[in-house]
Amino acid sequence: MKKTLMLCTILCVLTTFVIQAQTNVDLVGTLNQYPSIGYNDIWGYVDGTGIEYALLGTQHGTSIVRLDDPVNPQEVVFIPGVPSLWRDLKVHDQYAYVVTEGTGSGQGLQIIDLSQLPTTATLVNTIDTWFERAHNIFIDDGYAYVIGTNGGGGMHILDLSNPTNPTRTAYYTGSDYIHDVYVWDDTVVACAEDTYDLVDVTDKSNPQWISSSVALPGIYAHAGWMTEDKRYFYATEEFNSIDITVWDLVDRTTWDLVVPSWQMPSGSTVHNLFILGNYAHISYYTDGYVILDISDPLNPFLAGEYSTSSQWGCYPYLPSGLTICSDMDDGLYVFQFNASNIAPVISHSSITEIFTSDPVTISATINDDGNITSANTRYRTTINGNTSGWTIVTDPNGPSNNVYEFEIPGQSDDTMVEYYISAQDNDDNITTLPEGGSGINPPGSTAPPNFFSYNVMIPGIPVISSFSPAGDTTIAKNGSVAFNVDANDTSGFNLSYSWWKNGEQLPHTGDFYLYISNQNDPVPRTDTIEVVVSNGHNDTNVTWLVHVENTLPVSNDDYPLTYAIEQNFPNPFNPSTQIRFSIADTEMVNLSVFNMLGEKVTELVNQTVAAGEYTVSFNAAGFSSGIYIAKIQAGAFKQFIKMSLLK
Repeated sequence: MKKTLMLCTILCVLTTFVIQAQTNVDLVGTLNQYPSIGYNDIWGYVDGTGIEYALLGTQHGTSIVRLDDPVNPQEVVFIPGVPSLWRDLKVHDQYAYVVTEGTGSGQGLQIIDLSQLPTTATLVNTIDTWFERAHNIFIDDGYAYVIGTNGGGGMHILDLSNPTNPTRTAYYTGSDYIHDVYVWDDTVVACAEDTYDLVDVTDKSNPQWISSSVALPGIYAHAGWMTEDKRYFYATEEFNSIDITVWDLVDRTTWDLVVPSWQMPSGSTVHNLFILGNYAHISYYTDGYVILDISDPLNPFLAGEYSTSSQWGCYPYLPSGLTICSDMDDGLYVFQFNASNIAPVISHSSITEIFTSDPVTISATINDDGNITSANTRYRTTINGNTSGWTIVTDPNGPSNNVYEFEIPGQSDDTMVEYYISAQDNDDNITTLPEGGSGINPPGSTAPPNFFSYNVMIPGIPVISSFSPAGDTTIAKNGSVAFNVDANDTSGFNLSYSWWKNGEQLPHTGDFYLYISNQNDPVPRTDTIEVVVSNGHNDTNVTWLVHVENTLPVSNDDYPLTYAIEQNFPNPFNPSTQIRFSIADTEMVNLSVFNMLGEKVTELVNQTVAAGEYTVSFNAAGFSSGIYIAKIQAGAFKQFIKMSLLK
């Protein structure tokens, strides 16, 4: 059979590469007016003369910046506000509405008159009638939806017919705390921490809950936006668990999760998302401005990005086609997204080791804004230091949902396989993964500087060289017996040991197990002890029968037991020696061996032991000659002996 190289493959390491940190996005201009204060959200505005503006939230107020020279943005006016890390703002007609979670003089809903721009703008009203603090605001069709407010965190609906003196039509609390909303066609998507809720606001005085999504584990229902056809909701989860989900709302009574997760390869945390046409414009805290192609809403792919250090929000709706973004540290960024003629985008999850000689299938997702005309994988092998030339393989069946599969033939043990993936679209754009390759027809004829690689390692079968007791054994009631096993792996894999008693696994993982017969257990009886030695792929085992007789060990009342450890015998030794110790009462006993650097090299006993005398074996076949220290600890008792391994 063949093995498919995907996320579920053994020892899979996620190394998904897509496109560079600055791709299909040009930086037009920046403005960092308040570097010592810090920034938050952003929105846009266009005055009657066609001049575009960025309304940039800062931690101390709102900065209004003109963009008629986008290379050199200039602040027109600053409207102070209550100090806060959070500030959100939206525009209705010629007014900006600003909310914040700050407290103190001036708290509430700020209303800024923008009609005097480009000369100035003025704060015309601050309203704290219904709330003093709020986290977000959304405006649609003459109504403002204010959410995350003090006093419950629900949704206030404000009628903006009088833009400087709104009136409240309703306060909705049916979804508890709401962090953000998206509103269209008298329908609200409420981002309600655990779930996304649909709310009918046809009657602005009586909002009605419609439905809720399932509560996905580990997420925070943070924000989102509907696709242009108002069928799919793209949600951002913020807690860096699954980042972006996509929900089908064709039936508004049912939330159908159609994309369970989309994440940046870097693992960066997503914040806010906005949709324009076939693209989702997203702000990531550390990846910056990110654009997804969502022409197929069920298969989004990365179409562009520009990394900034701590991005909060973006606004892609200016008539000029510019996108303005806010960075918490650096302030305003002005970008131009070049949506046309995007090169193929390749995503692939690689592995580093293969434990079979079967063929390996390389699976890659390749997206493009046009058509992929050619795709392939080239591979080469290195055996005993000899590297072959490149061999090209293609997908004989063609892609399925943009997924290509390239089969690399099976290889022998101790072979390194290097490979890279190439794609070409109908505009002759070339992409290789890893990047840096070139050449067309077929693409990738010039290799990139770096490659994916995996090592073929064929596991053998562990070999047990010795074990003790040599066969089944009989002990008296309340007696004990020590089991040891010496094993090695001919293929160089690490070994693990699991011990079993009567079919139940024991909490012992070393090559030693001390069996103790409990005086209260029924006798006579026979227990089965098994050790399984595994290299992670193959295993072998030894099984013993322990017969427990209805007799007691010889009494040592005349010689009361003490806590003691005797000098090992023989000493010096090679490679095995016996260590005898006695315990005066039932105790948790740990007997370990250390080298002269104080490093523990093995653990011989680590379990609760009844009062008695015991002998354990220490096999040092894998250790170098030298002095070793055996340390026993049982309760307050602690003692050391020095042992000499002489090979």
